[in-house]
Amino acid sequence: MISIVGYKDKVVELKLDDDFKDYKIVWIDCYNPKDDELYKLSKKVNIPINDLKVGLDEQEFPRLEEEEDYYLIIYKAPLYEEDIITTSLGIFIKGNIILTMHTDKIKAIGRLFNIVITKKPKIIFEKGIGFLLYNILNEITRGYSRIILGLEDELEKLEDYLTTGYNREMIEEILSLRKTLVYFHKSLMANRDVLIQLKRRLLPITTKEDRENFEDLYYDTLQLIDTLSTYREVLTSMMDISLSLENMKMNQIMKILTMVTTIFAIPMWITGIYGMNFEYLPLSDNPYGFWLVLTLMIMLIMLFTYIFKRAGWI
Repeated sequence: MISIVGYKDKVVELKLDDDFKDYKIVWIDCYNPKDDELYKLSKKVNIPINDLKVGLDEQEFPRLEEEEDYYLIIYKAPLYEEDIITTSLGIFIKGNIILTMHTDKIKAIGRLFNIVITKKPKIIFEKGIGFLLYNILNEITRGYSRIILGLEDELEKLEDYLTTGYNREMIEEILSLRKTLVYFHKSLMANRDVLIQLKRRLLPITTKEDRENFEDLYYDTLQLIDTLSTYREVLTSMMDISLSLENMKMNQIMKILTMVTTIFAIPMWITGIYGMNFEYLPLSDNPYGFWLVLTLMIMLIMLFTYIFKRAGWI
């Protein structure tokens, strides 16, 4: 799907067949394009299809590349699925065109594009293509921030669960959060390297104000990375506590089994002796022999039960 907005005197929606030359800035957002859409887009912006496919490749690592007639930025954005992970966003800048390409639906891009279409804020476009690029990357960073704030609430809930009890669902939740933190930390570290280049390099597409904005965004990203590191340590501690609780639960079960085995071991040993095929056994001819042996076994069971109770095992 391809969505296009352009800015000249005001923000207007465009089609791929329209002439973009008279517009100061044109933003093309391309979401999971079909082959024919990709072909038309390649012809329109005069960028080879194979180059455009780079922006759709999930395996591409975040970076900034300066080609002969365009710039390519690969950036990582949060993705909402069963688990919250990350996806790649390809940004092509050529002349007055900024092209964002992504295979998955990125909420930050959709949110900013809807704001542009509905509210038509001129300031995003008036300050140039570098400022629009900053707003796109800033919206992605804010998306990370929103999710991380939500993860803080999840951590607090897990801490409450740990104090009240332990279950396997809690372990699954911890592992899911840990997976999200790993994806986020790796992606934000790579995004940080892109922002370092944007704030330091004197690119024709950015102004001094843009570079200052990218520097602010760089420090915001560093803060998110530090927060993620803290959350990862908390999750690691919670995992250790959960495993300790699991071991304690297993030890309690083993303790009960040991007590039961010990309590009935001697009575079983006595019955085993009297089950042997000997002609003469103690009390075998006594009419009260069975009751005497049974009484002895009951007394032994009571004795071991008393011992375990004194030891605090029962």
